[in-house]
Amino acid sequence: MRWADAMRRGGRAAGWLLGLAALALVAQQAWTRRAQWLPLWHRLDAADLALTLALCLAMQLAFALAWHLFARGRWEPRQLYPDLLRWGQSLPGKYLPGKIWQGVARSALYAHERRPALTFVLFVREQLLSLGISAAIAAAAAPAALSPQLGLTMQAALLAFAVTVSVAALWRRLPAALAARLPAPLAGWNQGLPERGVLARVWLLQLLAYAAMCAAFAVLVSAFGLRIGWLQAAAALCLAGLAGVLAVLVPAGIGVREAGLFWCLAPLVGAGNAAMLALAWRVAITAGEAVFAVAGFALGALRPR
Repeated sequence: MRWADAMRRGGRAAGWLLGLAALALVAQQAWTRRAQWLPLWHRLDAADLALTLALCLAMQLAFALAWHLFARGRWEPRQLYPDLLRWGQSLPGKYLPGKIWQGVARSALYAHERRPALTFVLFVREQLLSLGISAAIAAAAAPAALSPQLGLTMQAALLAFAVTVSVAALWRRLPAALAARLPAPLAGWNQGLPERGVLARVWLLQLLAYAAMCAAFAVLVSAFGLRIGWLQAAAALCLAGLAGVLAVLVPAGIGVREAGLFWCLAPLVGAGNAAMLALAWRVAITAGEAVFAVAGFALGALRPR
């Protein structure tokens, strides 16, 4: 057990170091090429920033509504507000200490209603469904950094990944022999999945959340006066997000997402502008999550028990 605890602590430390190192490299690219993007900051105004933040908050709200429907299996007006608060309260878990702890936090917040393992299974299914949408959007356009042949190969791989994780999220019942081999937190995999009509509405709400996220990024790009095709920008954003999620040791994908977005956008807008956009987007999306989380804790504290 001591060895396992040491490995977990070491993994968390390594994740932070890896993420911060990647973030520092992107920041270094932005700093050394600051003459390229500094004039663009004069184009920003308060309305651009407010709209970007509002769309980031709309994204979180759509995800939270999808979670409510997923967790309850139907709309339950009396539970809607508490579920939105719990969504916000679980958000910091993916930063400290890491992604999987958002699911642990969600399980703890529902411990008085159901077994934590069941909530955790729903959290994993929710994340897989979300990853499927993200991968499908990422597959819509090949990164400009790749050759046409490699780009098509990556698009096909992303589409295959999207189908795989979506099927995994919606797989209603695993064979008993396979289910018995799952880790303890996933032992309730065959329980609690809503009906197909509910799942379709959950999927649509998650798609709406991604649309809000891509719109927020498009507003930010436009505010700086840069020109990137909407589909290209959305695909780059989702591909960078996938890289951050798959870097499981890195809390909230910090640094990895920025490096991925820089790699996708540098051929389109130049290295300096791409680095600046990647960092600006991290500030924007983190600000949206922070506002939603603070609201969750503050309103939760004021809510009558």
